[in-house]
Amino acid sequence: MQKIYIVFIFISTLFTSAIGQNNFPNKKIELILPYAAGGGVDAMARSFSREASKLTNTQWIVINKDGAGGLIGFTMLANGPIDGYTLIFSPASPLVVAPFLTKSMPFEVNKIQPVCQVFENIFTLAVRAESKIKTFNDLIKTAKENPGKINYGHAGTGSVPHLSVGIIEKTLGVQFNAIPYRGDGQLLPQLMAGDVDFGVPALSSIIGRNLRVLTVLSGQTQAGAPEAPTITQFGVASVTPGLNGIYANSSTPLNVITKLEEICAKVVTQEDFIKTANTLAQTPSFLNSHQFTKKIEEVSKINAEIVYTMKLEKN
Repeated sequence: MQKIYIVFIFISTLFTSAIGQNNFPNKKIELILPYAAGGGVDAMARSFSREASKLTNTQWIVINKDGAGGLIGFTMLANGPIDGYTLIFSPASPLVVAPFLTKSMPFEVNKIQPVCQVFENIFTLAVRAESKIKTFNDLIKTAKENPGKINYGHAGTGSVPHLSVGIIEKTLGVQFNAIPYRGDGQLLPQLMAGDVDFGVPALSSIIGRNLRVLTVLSGQTQAGAPEAPTITQFGVASVTPGLNGIYANSSTPLNVITKLEEICAKVVTQEDFIKTANTLAQTPSFLNSHQFTKKIEEVSKINAEIVYTMKLEKN
């Protein structure tokens, strides 16, 4: 009798779990933001959460868990619940950069499942308005005449801007002198004061500032800098933007991942979300789980090669 009772409980638990997954989401969803509050990604995450809450009639809450360049938040996800109610909203850097620059990763990358890409954070090569460097071609010409003497600021070693310039150097046969800063907030005053010859800030960071954009690090013209040429126009094809999206624990049930994909696809088309993105000069760009996973794998391969070429050491 006891064995029958235990089997009954087991079957009931499976049935209840299946019903819960089919009705997903039916309770609060925690969206971990593995960086500090107040930045552009934080604003996009909160806009996403508002729209997702409306669409699902379920509360989506952003929880900031910053530290170690996003690794703390991703470690929480890798070791956390697998029901889809704990997710991460983040750039892909902890997956596509950290493994090549971190001696001891605190989580296994294969424990993270990309769910959907939500937007791309586009970076630029920019100079202050008074700079003698007027165009991207001017910059390359000056760099070739002065190898290693043109200073530029970026958002930190191994950041998307840093690796992007590494790709430009490799492709066009130039050499710059890299100066790392702790994000665009620290870089921009130095760039505007002329302490560096050029910078690689996010387009979202320079709207309304007195800076000249030499090129956007994208294959498409950007509304935030409509007159700026794309980097692909200069024969540089492998520079990738910041890839931002939703991630789940890799053990999350497939039907839950599918439901989350559907929610993502709807959110990026909502008027208020698009309005927020436009205000922040961000580019909504949806990819489903398969597409986003493939994109991350491609970028990881590119980054592994450029980290090796740039001789960056693991810390």
